[in-house]
Amino acid sequence: MSLKKIIDVGSVNNLLKKGIINKEGVRLIDCSYAVSARSDWKEFEQEGYGEFKTLMAESSPSRRLYHAGHIPEAVHIDLDIATYPSRYQRFQQYRADLFEKYAQMVGLNNKEHFVFYGKGAFGGMLFASKVAWIFKSYGHENISLVDGGFDSWKRHGFDVSTEDVKLPVGNWKAEDEFKKFVITFQELDAKKEGEEKQYIEKTSEINFLDSRIRAQFEGTQDTGLDPYMVNGCRIAGFKNLPSSELLTKEGTLKSEEEIKSWLTKNGYVENQPVVTSCNAGIQAALLAYVIDTVKPSSTPPRVYNGSLKEMELRAPKKISEGPQHLPH
Repeated sequence: MSLKKIIDVGSVNNLLKKGIINKEGVRLIDCSYAVSARSDWKEFEQEGYGEFKTLMAESSPSRRLYHAGHIPEAVHIDLDIATYPSRYQRFQQYRADLFEKYAQMVGLNNKEHFVFYGKGAFGGMLFASKVAWIFKSYGHENISLVDGGFDSWKRHGFDVSTEDVKLPVGNWKAEDEFKKFVITFQELDAKKEGEEKQYIEKTSEINFLDSRIRAQFEGTQDTGLDPYMVNGCRIAGFKNLPSSELLTKEGTLKSEEEIKSWLTKNGYVENQPVVTSCNAGIQAALLAYVIDTVKPSSTPPRVYNGSLKEMELRAPKKISEGPQHLPH
């Protein structure tokens, strides 16, 4: 099955009508996610790490969102099970050999085409694009994102299901493609022998793109960062390309030409490597996914999963540009 990287809800409905989903090599994946407090990473390491069967059996706000209504035949993936809380990251990725166990338990198989959609913010694409990018980093190529997500689906009057879709255990295998799609703090902090600059300081050679809203980037709105740890609201030399500006008022993506023009207008440089970031690596994934779609390259964007919240803990002085927020 050949599907575009971004597809509309009408195309998904046609797949359903033809009986293709879950039968002819296409899986529809609901990425409904309810933002919740970060679990204590030390406790989770001892009690929850990799315990997918237990985690999947527990009720969760995200699971309840899925049960409240979803596209028929869609199986649910919970971002809080697909990732885990670590010392520095809210959404730390598992080793490939562990993550594949979760994907298999969900019912995913090799060579299938995965279609991701979500609910809520950013046209339902915020968390769906994150899960899609996670699968890319584990080597899965056949991926689509549903433009406008569940809200667009409902606006079109298509059927909604509350069935808890259960699939047979799959045979999906993960590969470690992290270096292609994800960048770590260690890589950003590194300095090659004989060079004066760390990788993160090569802002004239690399598209370092901050995908937060402009008010946070410019320091006119609370950034969620600790003012006693950081001296500013952004990393020096990073460019602001807010993921929110990729969308129309209706919550669907702008046209490819509009997005390309927007990228150029906001400082995106052709043929330079791309690193996307935000606060916790979520908005960064949407920006990366869209750039990868409209500007396909053999060297795709890399998402900094830890983003500013990790930088705040490990190298707070890097967040030194722009105004500092102090509590009143």
